[in-house]
Amino acid sequence: MENVFHAGELEIQKRTGEAGLAERNKKMFNPFIVPGAVNFVEKQAMAIVGSRNQKNELWASILIGNFGFVKVPDPSTIIFDTDKLVSNPSDIFYSNIVHNHQIGSLFIELDTRKRLRVNGSCCIKDSTIEFNIEHAYPNCPKYIQRRVISMPEYFEKTLPETTQGTGLSEVAINWIKGADTFFVASSGIDGRLDASHRGGNPGFLEITDNGRVKIPDYPGNSIFNTLGNVLQNPNVGLLFIDFEKRETLQLTGTASLLFGQSSEEDLLKTKGTGRFWFFESTCWIHTTEHHRVGWQFLDYSPYNP
Repeated sequence: MENVFHAGELEIQKRTGEAGLAERNKKMFNPFIVPGAVNFVEKQAMAIVGSRNQKNELWASILIGNFGFVKVPDPSTIIFDTDKLVSNPSDIFYSNIVHNHQIGSLFIELDTRKRLRVNGSCCIKDSTIEFNIEHAYPNCPKYIQRRVISMPEYFEKTLPETTQGTGLSEVAINWIKGADTFFVASSGIDGRLDASHRGGNPGFLEITDNGRVKIPDYPGNSIFNTLGNVLQNPNVGLLFIDFEKRETLQLTGTASLLFGQSSEEDLLKTKGTGRFWFFESTCWIHTTEHHRVGWQFLDYSPYNP
């Protein structure tokens, strides 16, 4: 199989001593949806997507729709039916993909802790977004907090309101410090986007004195998509969801890496990796009434430190 990793990912794999594990795990990658995953994708009521605007800023978004808003007409294609979407119709994702067709996506089922990453390019055709798959691969269930999404026959559409700004407000800081889940959009210098999940117990994210978000990097699948992308391209986008208030906080900015932290506290925070990364926000979008889907919290991941 051709090497599916770019130079940034390979460098991080080598730096961490996990290149051998990554080489074995690359067998998970396919340029299509495997038959056993088609039903999983099609039954999802939500999808996380990463996109890029004309300023080369990256943004992470959540799409929510009624049953059937995601279809897999063939193993190499996913169709998003925008007529069935019930989340914010003015999300920045839609304007971004008009100009930049590469997207990263994550189909994640929080209550079962199953997830599938799908990356590729898209085009808009009438009321659909046609997503042509370049890479599709599953991820392990670690660090996912279980939540059940309500599944009525039809979701209600919303009348969202958005505000934008720069820097981090006190509301945003408190939101981040109390979060147990967020999503990240990243991209290497080849322009291919990736969307990923990060989770931990509330308080796993810190805000430094200079206003950056400090994020621990736990042991994972040794592939290092996100960190490898950051090594090549610091632009990233973060998405936070207030599951109770049904609000979203989208941040775009830059990231940097910090390895080799060996204090007892740092090793505890990172489950022994000694790895962190920092995020500095340059712009944010806060959306209220983003969706009217109900969520029920079940439990935290037993893998969280």
